[in-house]
Amino acid sequence: MHKTIKLRQLFTLGVGTIVGVAWLMVLGPVIAGAGPIGAVIAFIIGAVAMIPIALCYAELSGVLPHAGGEIVYAFEIFGTRLAYVAGLCLAFIYIINCVFFAVSVGWLVNKLVPGIEGRTLYSLLNERLHVGDLVIGTVGTLLIAVANFRGVKTATQLQDWATYALLCASGIFILTGLVSGDLHNLRPWFAHSDWGWGAGGVLGILAVTPYFFGGFNTIPQALGELQNSKDREKIAGLLVGCLMASLVFYCLVLIAVSMALPRDRLLSFDLPVAGAFAAAFASKALGNLVLLSGLVGLIAVWNALFFAATRVLYALGRSYLLHPRLGVLDQRRGSPGAAIVLVAVLTLVGIVLGKGVLLPVVNVTSTLFAVMYLIVTAGVLRYRSSGAVVVRSYRVPGSTALVWFGVVFSAYLVSLSLYQQYQTTTGRLPVEWALLLAFAIAGVTFWHFSRATRSRLSATARRQVILEMS
Repeated sequence: MHKTIKLRQLFTLGVGTIVGVAWLMVLGPVIAGAGPIGAVIAFIIGAVAMIPIALCYAELSGVLPHAGGEIVYAFEIFGTRLAYVAGLCLAFIYIINCVFFAVSVGWLVNKLVPGIEGRTLYSLLNERLHVGDLVIGTVGTLLIAVANFRGVKTATQLQDWATYALLCASGIFILTGLVSGDLHNLRPWFAHSDWGWGAGGVLGILAVTPYFFGGFNTIPQALGELQNSKDREKIAGLLVGCLMASLVFYCLVLIAVSMALPRDRLLSFDLPVAGAFAAAFASKALGNLVLLSGLVGLIAVWNALFFAATRVLYALGRSYLLHPRLGVLDQRRGSPGAAIVLVAVLTLVGIVLGKGVLLPVVNVTSTLFAVMYLIVTAGVLRYRSSGAVVVRSYRVPGSTALVWFGVVFSAYLVSLSLYQQYQTTTGRLPVEWALLLAFAIAGVTFWHFSRATRSRLSATARRQVILEMS
């Protein structure tokens, strides 16, 4: 792969993926579930608790700075089977979220240009799919795919532009809400719940913080293409910086939008952030600025996740854990062409699911991200105990206390996310559990029937390929 990525581009990749557009699409349920101050507390707890996990990523990325991130870590520390599990989980996370954004883009564009959605095609998961949604999602997918096929330089330039534009545009409406809003609109500060001793709303938001802060782990996917190898020493600070910058953004948006209107009026909008600013300040232009910020953020995170998905499939194909064609690079542009085509096709197929898929995607992603965190944090402990003699560019501070905290918190997030999904269904099988079960069955089935493909590469050769030693 061409080594053209700069350190600042890793920052825009991380922040652009973390912040993205989720704040616009699902912030209403966040405020409804926990209250504005409860949500802020949940985000702060989640971000601070993520820091040890991010530092574990920094330690492993220093000794294994190769394309594939968690796949590389799992293979070298735990072996082929867990590398396969990690790879499939990552591919599923990134691709299903590409579907999320392909579906969301039509929704946002229709809010900016009412009526562009056109006639209804059908209803699925209690949501209607329109002709315009399908066309806009398809065009957006193809444009993202072309940008990535042109090479990493084009993809990262698009990422820089989208992330900086998002931060500038959102700064305007955040400042408006903080200066002109009413502090009394923040009441009630906390939303009472029937579980978790009344604090279930805060715990429920804490359960999905892996989704809201999950984008930082796209950075390890790009380390194999880092221009200056010495910049690897700065990865720990970069990861923590991405988390803190995103936390400040989320908290400011939560407070600003909650100050704009009383709770009941705020939650009456299908997109509360945009609706609140348009109604509170009698300014359609301000509401459109919020929507435009969301659209730019959507492009940023969509591009970043598309990029990460293709790198995961490239790593899996190159190591013969999936079809080896996925591990072939375009000779002129250095981009994984087959992987790009596959991600684009699966995204296009997923568009037909419509808006009803959005919230389940958030919940499933939170669970699988927490699983990735558990693999990485436990991997640091095991790698240290293996006695391997390596030159580390970074080591998590202290002995193992922070690492153990990362392990325990990751396991807690897995269990909390699953319980939160069950709790909201009042005893029925959650849609998220059905998706996870189907994904697990498909993964086991494919592992069984792909034995012949895996056997074409010896264990030694696979290690050389994954660690980029050949």
